[in-house]
Amino acid sequence: MPKFVTSEEAAGVVQDNMTLLIGGLGPYASPEELLEGLEMRYNKTGHPKNLTVAGGITTGDKTESTEPLRGLNIGLNRLRAEGLIGTVMAALLKDARAIMKKVSENEIACYLLPLGVMTSLLRAIAGGRPGLITEVGLGTFCDPRQEGCAVNEKAREKGSVVELMEVGGREYLFYKSFKPDVCFIRATYADEDGNLSMDHEAIIGPELEMAVAVHNSGGVVIAQVEEIVRRGTLHPRNVRIHGRLVDYVVKAQNPGNHRQRNASPIYRPELTGEIKVLTNAVEPLEMSLRKVIARRAAMELRPGVIINMGVGIPSGISIVAAEEGLDKEITMSVEGGSMGGIVQDGDEFPAAANPEAIFTQADTMDMYNGGMLDMAFLGVAEIDEKGNVNVSKFAGLCNGPGGFIDISQNTKQVFFTGNFTAGETDIRITDNGLCIVRDGSGIKFVKEVQQITFSGEYAVKNGQQVMYITERAVFRLTPEGLVLTELAPGVDLQKDVLDKMAFKPIISPELKTMDARLFREAPMGLGNH
Repeated sequence: MPKFVTSEEAAGVVQDNMTLLIGGLGPYASPEELLEGLEMRYNKTGHPKNLTVAGGITTGDKTESTEPLRGLNIGLNRLRAEGLIGTVMAALLKDARAIMKKVSENEIACYLLPLGVMTSLLRAIAGGRPGLITEVGLGTFCDPRQEGCAVNEKAREKGSVVELMEVGGREYLFYKSFKPDVCFIRATYADEDGNLSMDHEAIIGPELEMAVAVHNSGGVVIAQVEEIVRRGTLHPRNVRIHGRLVDYVVKAQNPGNHRQRNASPIYRPELTGEIKVLTNAVEPLEMSLRKVIARRAAMELRPGVIINMGVGIPSGISIVAAEEGLDKEITMSVEGGSMGGIVQDGDEFPAAANPEAIFTQADTMDMYNGGMLDMAFLGVAEIDEKGNVNVSKFAGLCNGPGGFIDISQNTKQVFFTGNFTAGETDIRITDNGLCIVRDGSGIKFVKEVQQITFSGEYAVKNGQQVMYITERAVFRLTPEGLVLTELAPGVDLQKDVLDKMAFKPIISPELKTMDARLFREAPMGLGNH
C-alpha cells in the first residue's frame, strides 16, 4: 500500500544524479505540486543535483515570464535553477522555454526524440526490453548519420541514445532503453489503496507507461492527485494505474497546482467526454492569408478520411471545413488522444471538446506510426530544395519535433501549410487575387534547412504524396525535387516567388492559376463536390 505524503516529503525521495520521468503534455496534466516541492527543496538545500529528466511534450506555459498566466513559472520551467537538471530527454520543449533556452545555450545536455518514440520507448523499458526498433526518425536529425537526437555539444559529449541498424535488408533506428529511478505523474483520484483514475484529465498521457517502467526498474512511483477517495469507490474500468505500482501519493493542497489545463482554472467537462455541450455554428474565419491557405488545403479533403491537423495555420482548415459543410465527412484525430469533436487551438491544443473517443497518447502514437492517418496538415518553418522541412530548430532555439516526425513520416498524404515568407507583410486580398505591397523579409524556402524534421528523400522513397501550400504558390514533391504547380492570381512568378527563394524549383509545364474562389469572401461551395 502506498504512503500518503506531502509534496515536501515526496521531493525528498529524489536524490542527486537520478533519472526522473515527468508526466503531462504541454498545458495538460502537469504534476505541479510535485514540481513545486522539488523546486523548493533545491532552492533550500541545493539538492538534488544533476538530474536526468525525461518526458514527452514538456509541461509549462510557453514563457519564462513570471507574469502571464499564474504569477509564477510552471511545469518544467520550475526546475530551471542552475545545477538541478544535467540532462533532458523529451519530444518538445516549447512549453518549457526556460529549459529550452538553457539547452540552446549548451548549459543542459539535451536529446530530442519523436513523441511516439518516447512513449514506445517507455513501453520497452516497462517490458524489460533493451530498446525500441523503428523506422521513425530515419533521414531526420534523429538519424545517427545526422545528429542522432543529440541537439547540443553537451549531449554529443555524453554519448549516443540511438543507433542505425539493418534488419531483413531494411534500415531501422534502435533507440536505447535507460533505467528510470523515479517518476512524477498525475491523476484525478487515488483511493485508499493507491489505485489511480484519470476522470478529470483531458489528456491521458503516458502515466501508466512511466509508472510501470519505473516500478519494473526498481524505482519509486509518485503520484499527485486532486482527491483521495474511499477504497472500492473507483470503478475498475476507470482505474488507470493499480495501487501496487504506486509508492507515494500526494494530494494537491493548492488548487492552482491541479488545474485541468494551465490556461484557465475553470474545469471543462466537455474536454473529458463527461458531457457534450451545445455548440453554436462555427464562426467563419475572417478573410486573411491564413484563410486562403486553409481553403486551398481544404480543397484536398475527401469524404471518409482520418486526418491530423497541427496547431496554428493548419487548425484553420477545420474551421473552413465546417464553413463549407465538409466537417461531418472527415474524422479529426490529435496526438493527445482525442478522435472527433472540436479540436482546441492555441494554449488548449491538443484536447478536443465533445470527443467521440479518447485514446491514450501511447496508443494514439502507435496507431499513427502504423499508418492510421490518411492525411496530415502541418505547419512549417523552413523548406529546402530537397523537400526537407524544419520545425524543430529555428531562431537559435532547440524546440523539438513533438509528434511531427511520427505524423509526417507515416501518413499517406502530407500537406505542409504556411505563409510563403516570414516577417511583417502588407499583402492585400482582392477578388482578383493577391496584391503584394510589402513582402516579408524572411526567406522560408532555403537552400538547406537548419535541421531536418521531415525528410523529403525518405518520403519519395516510401511513395508519400507531399504538398507545400502557401498563400501565393503551391508545390509538390517529386523524385526530382520541388515542383511549382500553382500560382496565385496577381502574383509575379519572378519577383514574388522565385526571387524570394534561395533555390529555383522546377516549374511545372502545366503551371496553373490558383482557384479564384480562394480569394473571395463568399463560401467556395466545396461541400457540393
